[in-house]
Amino acid sequence: MRKVLVLGLVLALPAVMNAGRLIRIPMNTDSDFTLVRDMGYEVTAGSRSAGWVDVMVNQRFVDETLARYPEAKLLPLEWSELLPETDNGEMGYYYGPNDNALFWAELAETNDMVDTPTSYGTSFQGRDLNFVRITNAPAGSPAILFTALTHAREPGGNSVLIDWAQWLTTEYDSDTMATFILNNAQIYIIPIVNPDSYVYNSPSGGNQRKNMNYTVPVASSGIDLNRNYSYQWGYDDSGSSPNPYSETYRGEFALSEVETLAETQWIDSIQPLGGFHYHTYGGKLLYPYGYNNSPTPHQSTFQSWASQMTELNGYEYGRCGEILYDVNGDAVDWSYGASTHSPMLFYTPEVDDYGFWGSQNDTTLIVTNNLECRYMNKLLCMNLLSMAGIGEETSAQFDGAAFGITLQSNPVSAVLGYTVTGASSASVSILDVAGRVVATPSEGSWVIPENLQSGVYFLRAESGSHSTTELFTVLR
Repeated sequence: MRKVLVLGLVLALPAVMNAGRLIRIPMNTDSDFTLVRDMGYEVTAGSRSAGWVDVMVNQRFVDETLARYPEAKLLPLEWSELLPETDNGEMGYYYGPNDNALFWAELAETNDMVDTPTSYGTSFQGRDLNFVRITNAPAGSPAILFTALTHAREPGGNSVLIDWAQWLTTEYDSDTMATFILNNAQIYIIPIVNPDSYVYNSPSGGNQRKNMNYTVPVASSGIDLNRNYSYQWGYDDSGSSPNPYSETYRGEFALSEVETLAETQWIDSIQPLGGFHYHTYGGKLLYPYGYNNSPTPHQSTFQSWASQMTELNGYEYGRCGEILYDVNGDAVDWSYGASTHSPMLFYTPEVDDYGFWGSQNDTTLIVTNNLECRYMNKLLCMNLLSMAGIGEETSAQFDGAAFGITLQSNPVSAVLGYTVTGASSASVSILDVAGRVVATPSEGSWVIPENLQSGVYFLRAESGSHSTTELFTVLR
């Protein structure tokens, strides 16, 4: 019992005093995980199926923890700390606060599709909370939202969003998918949800996860913004904590923090179809419900899309409680379940970085993560737009008549029915989003194979030099 109490005390230390190290502990059963959690460790990542869990331990108790778990591994220092400033930037190869300000301002200045960063509120310490909109779509087009750095020690998600914005704007008019997305959607990006703590972590604070509100109830080490959202806030003390010094401290009441209150009010004003709330680390793609590990009415959609989106990167997907632990008061559950809006189809990607700062001196993994997450971003946008009923235009002229395709239903689950108009004969192909032909149907229908993954596909009709394409979504 004494060891449990000591560890609980260690984890209750203010973050400013808590220089920690990450330790990876083998975990063979659910009871092993429960024991680790109940001993007061701060669990940072892990996988029940893969049999491991990472914990952040105060530097003074590293030897004690390694002795308790002889098979555990002490992870490299740079996984848990942002090392002193080097020649490669204010936060190494990650984009620091000043790097972000410069990047987004220059992107807006050089590209007409990118709005100047705009404030939707102010942080606890008075900094602007900014969003950026990228679009070439008509007013009123659907919104899709991407956020990062709700937890300020997770810069890998911010790197992904910078890469995503670069790809969209650079490839517009040359890549058909980038063009389709920006012609039909308003892409919103919040690069830094928690700017105060991100500034605090630069250049060598390193470990602040929560916001910088140390003042309530009497004193704390900040509030975990991703436990402060109003849907199922404080559902239990396992998915969030009432302890002001816990890394999952949820605050005194739902939306108590100016960062979460301003963000939720602004999100309700744009009503996105869905999106990604980016975090790190561990290589996961999570969807609701997190508060009690129960399926939502959109479970089949969440699961089938996740299966498709993780085809390239191999991320583990599911509800948070299936993979690691339950959470309550988080952004994804709020985005889907809050009564202030219709269900928004949001996921939490946990970028597969090396800990929190492991790529600070090596761009290799950052580049890999960006590419793998860019693929997920593309497919999410295509899925969301297809579900909203947006498809390719069919205005090609053929012998004086409109050459087009009419779908009998969209999305579809068993049989795709279609009609080609404006030509006496045409060849028809089904393509996936990578442009690969998966079928060549005829007779106006296609029985969807049982092994075909759910997701977005193209139906293309060609006759002579003319072609036309429609998007459709397969949902199981």
